[in-house]
Amino acid sequence: MRHKIAHRKLNKPTDQRMALLKNQVQALFMHERLVTTEARAKEVRSLAEKLITRAKTDTVANRRYVEQYIQKPPRANESKTQFEKRRANNPLAVRRNTNVKAYREAEHPEREILAKLFSDIAPRYRDRAKDAPGGNGGYTRITKMPPRRGDAAPQAVLTFVE
Repeated sequence: MRHKIAHRKLNKPTDQRMALLKNQVQALFMHERLVTTEARAKEVRSLAEKLITRAKTDTVANRRYVEQYIQKPPRANESKTQFEKRRANNPLAVRRNTNVKAYREAEHPEREILAKLFSDIAPRYRDRAKDAPGGNGGYTRITKMPPRRGDAAPQAVLTFVE
């Protein structure tokens, strides 16, 4: 019997499972819609609702807590010699370095997820009273879809409640 076991393992080691959930939460916040399997959707819903509840009050502590789950794009630090080695194999290679203007000015939508969560998504639910039903939680909805064609896995769409 599975008494007092809270989360699904999703058939993955802990580090892979956490990376998967963080990436799916990011995708949910970025696109406000996520199509995945039912088990994953239920786990993502749990994590996303906790982050939205934290984001309802914009404090430094809450921002730091949410930043642990919203992954920033990797910082590109590539020396000129590393770039020359890479360019030897691929003549169309572009240097990835934070000091290179093209990389800095390129679009990185992951950078705006945190700002979008605190300025757009969380304020939608800020007026809910904590004591009222759905005060902390109930921000997302899972809608079931037909099974996936390849392996017949049960699919679901995770969206925000208006």
